[in-house]
Parts: sequence; structure tokens; C-alpha cells
Amino acid sequence: MPVRRIAALAAIPVAVLLLAACGSDDVHGTITEKEHKAARTTWSTEPVTKRTCTTKRSNGDSKRSCRTVKTGTKRVSHREPECWQIELNDDEHELCISKSRWDKVRVGDTW
Repeated sequence: MPVRRIAALAAIPVAVLLLAACGSDDVHGTITEKEHKAARTTWSTEPVTKRTCTTKRSNGDSKRSCRTVKTGTKRVSHREPECWQIELNDDEHELCISKSRWDKVRVGDTW
């Protein structure tokens, strides 16, 4: 059996355990605030670079050198999804939950 196949098969149980842990409700407390945050997109600029290499020949030897050159900038979007948020115990924890679950809980409920 190829090494990559063995590694892929070994990674499956680890991935399942990590995904199962993401859905757990390890955070407990009293709901102190409910807030809806609409989806939004923000923008930033990042440099665009390219790698330029040159080769110099001297006395039968070749020497290659490379450097990164800035060629401009690009706009990059950062999307924040819609969030139905609850805050627990005076801003200790903020959680995004489903809208249907958010509609059912009230400030003062135990989470």
C-alpha cells in the first residue's frame, strides 16, 4: 500500500474527532445579550510581488541571484458571514448560533 494512501487513511479518524469537537457546547453561562450582525464585506490592499532572477557568468562559473520585486497592489475582500450572536456572562464568551435557536432563547436563560 503506498505511503500516501496509508497517511490519508490514518488522517480520517483524526478529522472526524476534530469535527465532532467543533460542534460541542463546552461553553456554559447565562445569556446577557442577543445581537444580530448582518453579513458584510470589508476590503484591504496587499502588495503584489514577483520574483526576478538573473544569472552572471564569469570565468566559466555561473552565479544566479533572485530577489522579490514589488509590482503594485491588489484589493482583497474579507467576507464576514451573518451572525445571530449571544453573549454569555458579561462578554466572557460570544457565540454565533442558528437563527432558529437564537429566536428561542432569551436574555437571562442559562446556556
